Amino acid sequence: MKALVLSAVILVILSTRALGFGYYDAVTSGTVLGGFSPYTIALGTVRAVGASEPASIFTNPAQVAAHPFTIQLSGSSISWAERVIESDIDKTIRTLMTNNNGLAAVVYPAGCITIGAGIVKVGEFGYDGMTFVFDDNDENEMGVILLESSGSQIEAMGSVSAVISGPLSAGFSGGVRRAAAEYEYTYDSFHFLIPDSSFSWSKSGNEFAWHAGLALTGDLFKSGISYSSETEYMEDILAFGGSAYAEHLKKTTMGFEAEITSPFNDNRFLGKLFLSMPLTKSLEALTSVSFDDNRVANRAGLGFGMGFSGRVGNFTLGMGVLNRFRARMDTAFPDEESDRVDDSYTMINMSVSYTFGGFL
Repeated sequence: MKALVLSAVILVILSTRALGFGYYDAVTSGTVLGGFSPYTIALGTVRAVGASEPASIFTNPAQVAAHPFTIQLSGSSISWAERVIESDIDKTIRTLMTNNNGLAAVVYPAGCITIGAGIVKVGEFGYDGMTFVFDDNDENEMGVILLESSGSQIEAMGSVSAVISGPLSAGFSGGVRRAAAEYEYTYDSFHFLIPDSSFSWSKSGNEFAWHAGLALTGDLFKSGISYSSETEYMEDILAFGGSAYAEHLKKTTMGFEAEITSPFNDNRFLGKLFLSMPLTKSLEALTSVSFDDNRVANRAGLGFGMGFSGRVGNFTLGMGVLNRFRARMDTAFPDEESDRVDDSYTMINMSVSYTFGGFL
């Protein structure tokens, strides 16, 4: 029995591809973080549209074409919760918090092009789970399984972007995506005749990864399209969307973005509706709602974001908060029974940018 449980757990972990969202995904190919700045997080992890900032080299580098010399630093705290539900009652709750999520990026205009460079954490492998093992005959507890993992995916990129013609710009960034994860499985038996056991393993890899995009920037309308490449522990992502400026609605900007993970294969969809509104000449309020098409038990995944961005001299300060959740059926433990599992995470991001010689 113990050997079968061990084999099943390891098989699930090693064979499952990245699902891209939940706490459970951390023990497969990692949880994709998505947002790297207050703008991207408050607006629902937008990738193709949104703000022109150094962080854009990791989503749509076309957005920083003709951007002034700017340095950006950001950091975030992320907390995950996994609620295993049976008969509408919380059977198990697993949580994890990470605070070592950050970004450092710079863009610099060099003649007719804008160059950039940066490093950012794009994925998290951290997981901390426990479940009991029961005897098949009398349903007595035979032991407990502990499954822990740690690690992350980091991107280090260089970028180039330029204005192609009028409002149209294009950009490309490329570099290394590094993944490193460690796993530890422990089985503690409640029976004297059945020995305890443990097993640990790791995985790592460095691969070339790239982002490319187009941006169309007008006085009233903006649009963009971006693509992020696939590597062994990260699926490719296609995103496109647009926004409109409504001066008669208190100078509000409203927009929409569609994001497709693993296009032309799994085609997992994430939609985002966002709004930004100036409160003063130097302070802007941000809010969003997002949704996906993966329905479990008549529950669609939803997300809500909010934040602000403000300028103080040459500094731009911001904070963004995003809460996203979904329902699913799988857990990291094959024998764990449940009606469904509710995933959620809350991300809080703070950022500071300094623009040399002026501000946006």
